[in-house]
Amino acid sequence: MSRSGDGIEAGRDCLLAFVCGLLLFAGAARADGLRIENVKVSPRDDKSATVTFDIAWSNSWHHGVFHDAAWVFFKVRANDPSTGLGAGKSEWQHVRLAANTVLNPAGYGQDRSGTPLTFVVPDGSVGMFVRRAREGVGAVSARGVTAVWDLSDARHPTLGTCDIRGFGVEMVYVPEGPFFVGKGAEEPFSSAGYGYGGMEQSWLYQFTRNDGRDFVSTFNYSALGYMDFWTLQAPEDPLPAYLVNSAGPIPTGREKGSLWAVDIKPEDKGEIPAVFPNGYAAFYVMKYPWITQGQYAAFLNVLTAAQAKRHYWIEGHGCAVNGSGAAVKRSGTSSNYTYTATEPEGMCPWLSWTDCMAYAAWAGLRPMTELEFEKAVRGPELAAPNDTSPSYWGVNGTQLSQIYERAVSIGDATGRAFAGTHGGGTLDLPVDWPPSYLEGVIFRGDYFLPTWVPGASVPTHLLIAGRTFPVYARSDRSNGPYAGWRGARSAPAPEHTTVQGKTGSDTDMTPFVKRSDTQTVHLARMKQPMRPDGVMDEWGKPLLTMNEPSTIYPTQMRTPAILVNSGPWRGPEDMSVKANLGWDGEALCVAAEVIDDVHCNTNDVASLWDGDSMQFGLIDAEANQTSLWLALTTNGVVFNPLVAKNKNLAKTAQYAVVRDETSKTTRYELRLPLADLDLKPGVKCCFYFMFFDNDGNGPRYRLQWAPIVTDPFKAKLYSKFVMDQ
Repeated sequence: MSRSGDGIEAGRDCLLAFVCGLLLFAGAARADGLRIENVKVSPRDDKSATVTFDIAWSNSWHHGVFHDAAWVFFKVRANDPSTGLGAGKSEWQHVRLAANTVLNPAGYGQDRSGTPLTFVVPDGSVGMFVRRAREGVGAVSARGVTAVWDLSDARHPTLGTCDIRGFGVEMVYVPEGPFFVGKGAEEPFSSAGYGYGGMEQSWLYQFTRNDGRDFVSTFNYSALGYMDFWTLQAPEDPLPAYLVNSAGPIPTGREKGSLWAVDIKPEDKGEIPAVFPNGYAAFYVMKYPWITQGQYAAFLNVLTAAQAKRHYWIEGHGCAVNGSGAAVKRSGTSSNYTYTATEPEGMCPWLSWTDCMAYAAWAGLRPMTELEFEKAVRGPELAAPNDTSPSYWGVNGTQLSQIYERAVSIGDATGRAFAGTHGGGTLDLPVDWPPSYLEGVIFRGDYFLPTWVPGASVPTHLLIAGRTFPVYARSDRSNGPYAGWRGARSAPAPEHTTVQGKTGSDTDMTPFVKRSDTQTVHLARMKQPMRPDGVMDEWGKPLLTMNEPSTIYPTQMRTPAILVNSGPWRGPEDMSVKANLGWDGEALCVAAEVIDDVHCNTNDVASLWDGDSMQFGLIDAEANQTSLWLALTTNGVVFNPLVAKNKNLAKTAQYAVVRDETSKTTRYELRLPLADLDLKPGVKCCFYFMFFDNDGNGPRYRLQWAPIVTDPFKAKLYSKFVMDQ
């Protein structure tokens, strides 16, 4: 790889992702303080009542389909004051909500003050999604929010003598659309994973052979000096990632084009049924990889004494992982215990699969599947080995040190029988849910022990694609304080859904189509030579626009979900780009108009990328790279052809950068002689753009078209242009 800013930024991305994981695990990880308070009930009509409440949480975002939300639900019980506190109280029941439509039904609203909200109420719902109505980033706070309680259930208590409580779980939306599973075969096969670097195993892939011959993996533990690692026999053939491109059944087995696995294999000559949540359809998933102490204490406090006894382990749930004090304290007497969280937003430790299933059923959620796990992390990007990227959508803690995740597996019949049924608001588990962590369940993420023992059966970080049996990690309630778990819920179908049999009911959302950054564009010859003056009156419609989260890198800068993310992208007013290319007969012409609320670059030619700047790159058919940097600094406009085949380019290029503070716009123009680029009309050439942001407190993120420059070069990953005659 050349010594361009691409390698520097790639290193920063990996380091930041790793540091995020360490800091989160070290005790800094907290949920966003979701609070549902002042819950009240008032009559509405003969069939319904109005539930009023206040809601708030901290790190929220909404940019198009990229958004978080709160899953909100209620529990109620009868309370006869004449019998005294406690004695006349019945068991808690779930409140079923009524709605005449899915999006913003009649009776759902809020006071005019506070964050404007949108309400999504699935059919016959046991709860509702509450999310930002307008695009933006930051805290959510709203009072006087209203929902409608369906009183058709004859068991409901008299409104005047009932207690009602509100509960919530922070969720992240993963939109409808295709994605890859597996670790892919785009890069050279990695034969060993070292230390924190990780090592995928048992990954999924698309079967490509015609003879049906399988690949069988062999893992071996070894030691090299001070470093432990795992080795894996390399397959004879590349094992490409599998594209999940519909919500229909997925063929499995040793037949060309089918989904298969290195180990923990699905059924040969079988299929994953269409009812199995394979990740293509839209879904919501818990923002954090665990149930918090506050959520679990609230759960225990509305169970009967017998129910709570089955789901509270005083030596586990009641003890903080780091030994600093109780996690969920229990006080009172055995018939009337009260549970209190020591750190309400912190992780509740030692939760078994059974505990998590009970919580999910009670909350109206369901387990997440392993295919949904990969989409929640990778998004629509290509699968690549050794990938430690944070979540594409903003799901938190997906690469979190020592926090592993338990999901429904496609590797056995019990898992494949999962139909995605949601919990009904009670502890009763739907019949399609895996009843035990030893069948139908798979481990994903990171589950290495803090102390290594030679010969142990616990490998390193599984990254995005790695999979393992729960029994290998020896982890459930009694052995695994770090057992992560994310509940999920299938989202109402978005408008213009492509899922067969679904009609759009969430008209604020649409299926997600990833930008086409591998297109080939034809550049017509400009009518007159370009004047590099920053005025840009020669240009018409931009070639490309970057104004939404999928163009933001590092990935964790798209949302404020990562705790150490001090400066996430705040929206198009924070930074957005319109860029263009053309040619005037003698030169390649480049232009960009960048909306940027704060322009700052105090750097010299050696580190332009640490401030606001533009990088434009070309890669020809022989993999010759040209990497050009342009910036307006405190010392004036600086042009740096960091990598160029023809060194004369530094003298012959013409350029301008002009800042307009009134419109908060920076305009870049660059004119590059074709002779010094060795470019000719009619020949395809790969290109890429990067725009870097710095608001005065150091580098924040970049808007990026095309991937970081690959090594070895792969033309299929880049957009291309052809100068038409």
